[in-house]
Amino acid sequence: MMGFIRVYYLFMIIVDISTSVKDVPSFSIEALIGETVYLPCNISTQEINDDIELILWYREDKGTPIYSVDIRDRDPNAAKRWSDETVFSNRAYFLFDKLPGELAVQNAKDSDTGVYRCRVDFKVAQTRNSIVNLTIIVPPERISIRDESNSERTTVVGPYSEGDTMKLKCDVIGGKPQPKLTWYRDGYQIQSETFMVPSGRYLRSEIVVERLSRQDLNSRFTCKAINHPRATAIESSVQLDMNFAPLNIRLLGAHQHQPLSAGRRYDLLCQSAGSRPPAIITWYRDGERLDRTTETTSSDGNQTTSTLSITLSRSDAGKYLSCKAYNHMSPSEALEDGWRLDIQYIPEATVRLGSSLDPDNIREGTDVYFDCIITAHPGVYKVEWRHNGRMLPHNISLGVIISNHSLVLQSVSRTTAGNYSCVGYNSEGDGESLPFELNVMYAPTCAPQQPRVYGVAKHENAQIKCIVDANPPEVDFKWTFNNSAESIDVAASHVSRHGTSSFVSYRPVTELDYGTLLCSATNKIGKQKHPCIFHIIAAGRPDQVHNCTVTNISMTSMSVRCSEGFNGGLQQQFMLEVRDLQTNELRANYSSPVPRFTVNSLMPSAIYLASVYAFNAKGRSDPTVVQAAMLRMPEKQPTGEKVLNFKVEQRPRSTFSLNPLISIAIGIGAAILVGSCILMIILRIVCGKRNQRKDVHHNTTVRVASPGPSIKSCGSRDYDGNESDEKNPDVIPETIESDQDQVEFIRRRQQQHISTIDTSSPSRLLLASNASSNSSFVPNSNIQIHKTHNAIGYCTLRNGSLHGQNQMRDHSGNSISMSPVPKSFQNPSNTCTLPRHHNNHWPSYGGTIAGTAVRNMSQTITISQSQPPPPSCIAMQSLGPNARPRVCIGLGLNPEDDVETPLMLKRESSVVL
Repeated sequence: MMGFIRVYYLFMIIVDISTSVKDVPSFSIEALIGETVYLPCNISTQEINDDIELILWYREDKGTPIYSVDIRDRDPNAAKRWSDETVFSNRAYFLFDKLPGELAVQNAKDSDTGVYRCRVDFKVAQTRNSIVNLTIIVPPERISIRDESNSERTTVVGPYSEGDTMKLKCDVIGGKPQPKLTWYRDGYQIQSETFMVPSGRYLRSEIVVERLSRQDLNSRFTCKAINHPRATAIESSVQLDMNFAPLNIRLLGAHQHQPLSAGRRYDLLCQSAGSRPPAIITWYRDGERLDRTTETTSSDGNQTTSTLSITLSRSDAGKYLSCKAYNHMSPSEALEDGWRLDIQYIPEATVRLGSSLDPDNIREGTDVYFDCIITAHPGVYKVEWRHNGRMLPHNISLGVIISNHSLVLQSVSRTTAGNYSCVGYNSEGDGESLPFELNVMYAPTCAPQQPRVYGVAKHENAQIKCIVDANPPEVDFKWTFNNSAESIDVAASHVSRHGTSSFVSYRPVTELDYGTLLCSATNKIGKQKHPCIFHIIAAGRPDQVHNCTVTNISMTSMSVRCSEGFNGGLQQQFMLEVRDLQTNELRANYSSPVPRFTVNSLMPSAIYLASVYAFNAKGRSDPTVVQAAMLRMPEKQPTGEKVLNFKVEQRPRSTFSLNPLISIAIGIGAAILVGSCILMIILRIVCGKRNQRKDVHHNTTVRVASPGPSIKSCGSRDYDGNESDEKNPDVIPETIESDQDQVEFIRRRQQQHISTIDTSSPSRLLLASNASSNSSFVPNSNIQIHKTHNAIGYCTLRNGSLHGQNQMRDHSGNSISMSPVPKSFQNPSNTCTLPRHHNNHWPSYGGTIAGTAVRNMSQTITISQSQPPPPSCIAMQSLGPNARPRVCIGLGLNPEDDVETPLMLKRESSVVL
């Protein structure tokens, strides 16, 4: 079979050769590489019952068919197809439905170019041939633009300067047929020269542009290559870049002849235009390069603005300020603009001490003078002097003399010391000199605001600190202890010094160790005139607080404020206890460094007892008790809607209306009724208090919890404690239901207000007067005090009772008898503090007892009760036949401690009568 086919093909070739060429139709087809090519082949026949038997395709460079379609005894759709693998392979496919028929070749290649022949064999008709000339178009592969240095440029060429010549080359590689090269400038074709390079590898086209100018900037040059109308042209473009020198420069921001102010910041502008790239602007001051500049460029890049922030000074006056603009890419010279500076400045002042004075040796009482040296532009119109930052006015009476630029201080003192400066004023402002420190030296003095009283217990170490103010501060200290008996220098081993402070370690052992410490210092100026005085007293419990008030009472809170008493010589604090009056249950417990408290979370309508204590390291004081009643809760009322509904349901609306006269009459009657009730209540309260006061005086005496007053207030206050509560608007009086309750109430109040020795006074005062004076203090009872010695001691009275105490003995063994009679006034103070001395004289006190003169007097003293004396005084009456003197013993407060009569508190010698 294969042999038959070969013979058949050979026969057909011979037949083809014998066919005349002039009878064969031909076609020319052009196609771009990669496209699908359709090669025509006429397969139609005019014969009846004729069919195609075989289709063969040949290429002129091939002796054998390259593609065949065998339709013999087959349907065209089932024809047998064959393609040469070296030519078309599977890219070719014959189409029967076309007229004429076509051989479709996909993805045309450059190698497909050639002459093809199609042969068609029929059953009846003669064999038909057709020739197709196929041309495959190949576009150029690559195009590039190069400059004079043969460097390839893709976007920008240059930069060039004005007057330069530009030469560009365009090279194209590949392309069938040979492409055509064309140059364009901003879209317009320009002349060029095209030739093939000697190597024959690529085609080149060149252009030359001479004498470049500013108008050539950003010109676009394009080289285009194309080899067929159907082919896409390839091109390459570059943009011309150029550098330009600046065209102008201007210095802005201030006028050339306008003066500038020193110390003020200026923003000066320098503008330059026409430079490409933007100009570089630099600033100079007399040839010195200035920094701290910022530059901005306009949107088109044509104008550059440089801003100089500069603060000028006095030294800049007359200097030349300029700015320069240049382009470092251009060979042209820089442009410059500038002017001379005229600088005005605030006055510059200097304080100079008088040439004859030594600043390190100025003492109190010396005359001092200063000079103010000022330089200013423009000149000053006023000069002012200042002391420690405050203006110093001219005042001859105070020794301050100001003349022109000079200051004179007459007879300086330590208050004159400090910083002195002068201020000059001109149109630019005020200029102050550096301060000149005037150092005035003086002898030591005692520094203020330091503790002067120290409470110390026996065998307790205390650090006493003495601070002095001295200039120069190099001081030496001397300590002296002084009491009523002697004056002793403190040993150096007990003294330490730190700067202008001195410390003494002091430890009292006996009662005579309590007294006064004197501290004095000395520096090179002199000795301290008045020593620092420190009182050493026996430390004890603090006094109870007084003047307690309850404020800001609400349903659940209240505030308690008191006045503090003497702290016992130690630091004290305060405590508040709040108890329910009915249950005695503790409701609140607070402590505070000051006697001020706010209590919350209390029960409405409840009554509370608030007890305020003072306490220190030695214990706590007696309490001061106040009573407070909380406000009631508001009563709930039915809502308006319910009341309205009730009225609507239960009662019809009344049609009665009141006459105005009837309303007035009802109001007047109600007012009279209310006034009568109030008057009855007041009268009942007054009568009740009078009866209560009589019962209290008959049974016992209640004292208000507060410190005893001084002798100055002796007799000016009622002794009844209830009167004190009555005068206090913040204290709610307690209601006494029965005599037994009243007695229990008075007993409780008396226990709460038992006071101790009043340590708030540094002395005990003993006063004697004639029988004819101050008769209001003479009671009518027959209490008698008998004493058989010419000299008596002093007695500090305390609250208490005299029951069962009829006699006591003095320090000499002599008896002091007290004979109470029925209904006599029972003095609430019966505790005496007696000095420990013997032999009927007081040598260590110099004839005085704690600052109180001792007088010979009758030793029988009678106290009768016409009215009770004040709590801190006892009215006493002598029973002598000729004179009936009265003696009032009270707790007096000496406002200033005397060095020679120091405080002598002897708590240890207290006895109870």
